[in-house]
Amino acid sequence: MKQYDVGVLALRGHYHCNIAWEPTMNWLESQIPNSKFVLHSYNFDGLENAFKSGELDFLLTSPGQATTFARQLPIHWLATQKKQHEVALSKAIASAVIVRADSPYHSLQDIEYARVAAVSEKAFGGFIAFHFEMDKRGYFNTAFYDRIQFPGPPTDNLIRAIEKKELDVAIAPACTLEEMVEEGFVERSQFRVLGEQQHDGFTCAVSTPLYPNWTFAKTSRATNEIGKQVTQALLAMPANAEAAKAASNVGWTLPESSLNVDKAYQHLDMHPLQTPWTQQMEDWLHRNPYLALMMIIGLFGLNIYHLLLEWRFKRSKKALRKTLEDLRQKSTLLEHAQRIMIVGELGSSLAHEINQPLSAIKNYSQGVKLRVERGSKPEELLPVMEKIQQQVNVASDIIQRLRDLIHKKPTEKKRFWLGTLVNDTYRLLEHDFQRNNIELEINSYGEPSMVLADFTGFQQLLLNVLNNAKDACVMVNDLQQALLVTIEIIYQEDRVQISVTDNGVGIENNKIPLDQAFYTTKNNGLGLGLAICREVIENHNGTIEYHSVQPRGCRVVVVLPYQKG
Repeated sequence: MKQYDVGVLALRGHYHCNIAWEPTMNWLESQIPNSKFVLHSYNFDGLENAFKSGELDFLLTSPGQATTFARQLPIHWLATQKKQHEVALSKAIASAVIVRADSPYHSLQDIEYARVAAVSEKAFGGFIAFHFEMDKRGYFNTAFYDRIQFPGPPTDNLIRAIEKKELDVAIAPACTLEEMVEEGFVERSQFRVLGEQQHDGFTCAVSTPLYPNWTFAKTSRATNEIGKQVTQALLAMPANAEAAKAASNVGWTLPESSLNVDKAYQHLDMHPLQTPWTQQMEDWLHRNPYLALMMIIGLFGLNIYHLLLEWRFKRSKKALRKTLEDLRQKSTLLEHAQRIMIVGELGSSLAHEINQPLSAIKNYSQGVKLRVERGSKPEELLPVMEKIQQQVNVASDIIQRLRDLIHKKPTEKKRFWLGTLVNDTYRLLEHDFQRNNIELEINSYGEPSMVLADFTGFQQLLLNVLNNAKDACVMVNDLQQALLVTIEIIYQEDRVQISVTDNGVGIENNKIPLDQAFYTTKNNGLGLGLAICREVIENHNGTIEYHSVQPRGCRVVVVLPYQKG
């Protein structure tokens, strides 16, 4: 039994290639006694390498690649696929420019700055036919084609990328979208084809004219006798054969002319028989010797000018060094001035940040005094003293963190539960919330997970946000609606989101720089709270946003990515 190797271009991937073309191999074996046809699926470069290496007896590929091969090495075209429509049965290759149904692009000219992808720059039915058609219309410049992505087969991934909004436009071979719809992978209503052209009886939506279908060809490795037998077997395949159905055709016909394919390649300067630019340059030199001599003299003059510039640069090197030294001295003075500015800001920052723990210490101390006056035993005062010590530590941590911030030292991170942080923070504000009749609601969603972060920094962030929410609620004149502050902790796969929502007076102007240092809307505010919040969030690669809510109020959303470790 004689084995024949058949190389097939796997535009939709190796799995789909085997499903579509293995029945054709079986058909050939059934028609040609003592033969075995082995299918090998390749991408564009793989098929070209296998062909040039002499590893294949037959080729089954697109008209563009078949034409390119035929102009490089001897091959014989045996048969062309037939499609069932009213135009020439052997023409079914074209490009479809596909977008989402809700896409803002409605014509081919609209996609100039869109995210565009095609399976390969060598794909005739995808990219080359599209490029040729756009050039004929004069739509795009070279920069547009330089931005096109070429991720490679399978072409199905282009359609899926459009569906997921990872791409704006996909340049796919004709009928790829329709085949995926028929196979149940996508819904046709989700997509549109731009610049759709009508071809009698052709049911697939395309954006370019039709070109000859895929061709079965024989390489020089196979004999003419087996080539004749393969041709007879392909032409004898009935339209309703299982092999034809699997390949989505109605059999085979005589080889189709590649004249239109040659014209497209010639227009794009891609034809293998076109003279390379090096040969064109040599011919031009022979035709224009005097002009070439003038260009050489000009280049020689430019080199002399370059040497002159280099000499002048060396002569002024000493002056440049002196200038550089002056710049270094000025840079040192500027750095010193910046340190002085930071130190001047430190006093205000400390006064603002340390106010919370000092207030708590004051409240606890007053409580101790009252209990002592009432005759409480010393052991009963120990829990309160421990809380005072805890707030002292908090104040110390605040001072240390601000000092590290000034010196640009990394903050100390540890693992902790956000629920614990929220509860500890609320205890510091519980008295103020109750005194102003403000209800606090805490909700948690998702699977709780510990975070690796600066505990003290995030506690100060939460204190600032809750204080602002409390102040906004206190400023409300209409007390018909209960005052409420809601904290939501939402645990997600790769991050955690903390949302603080109040029904206070809200934000009057969304464009005000809330997180800018020294900007404040309060009469007695320092304008440092939200600026420090922003600094804490940036140190953890997170984000903080402020939104107005209806009918009134504000929502602060903090997103913290999970840190490694």
